[in-house]
Amino acid sequence: MTAPADGSFWTFSLALYGQPGVAPALISLQDRLGLDVNMLLYCCWSGADGRRLSREDLKAVEAVAEPWQSEVVRPLRALRRRLKSGFGAMPAERVQAYRKRVKELEIEGEHLVQNAIGQQPRGERPAGASAAAVAANLKAYLKLRHAPMDAPERSDLATIVRACCPDAGAEELSAFFA
Repeated sequence: MTAPADGSFWTFSLALYGQPGVAPALISLQDRLGLDVNMLLYCCWSGADGRRLSREDLKAVEAVAEPWQSEVVRPLRALRRRLKSGFGAMPAERVQAYRKRVKELEIEGEHLVQNAIGQQPRGERPAGASAAAVAANLKAYLKLRHAPMDAPERSDLATIVRACCPDAGAEELSAFFA
């Protein structure tokens, strides 16, 4: 997968997120490690465009994204998830309709933050997109967040890189996350 012709981070994210296994892998990393799905997607988008992100690049992007994520998106996500189980005496169909509207707000919040972080500098651009650049960016983000890279994380990351760079071989992928 290469960066979309329009260069849009949002377009790239929707395409990658829709690839088989990617959404569960991203959500798993989010829920298990507290990672930001938009930051993971940003790492992929930049790498697919052949850009390697430095620790400073990642910190700058995170500084733009984190206030919005913590004050707007995460509370909406928590509310949406809470509404999934219903509220006893409340009419289930109305609660689910309300939950759907909260989900739409959450997605619009994600879109807004992606527009903002998509404007940030994306590091050096050596020749060509590569699985190595995507993997390096993802590893750098996990390192920044002090996140472990145990078997479940390696599996989720390999799923994401494989979807982003389908030409990457299995041996290449294992080497990235060894």
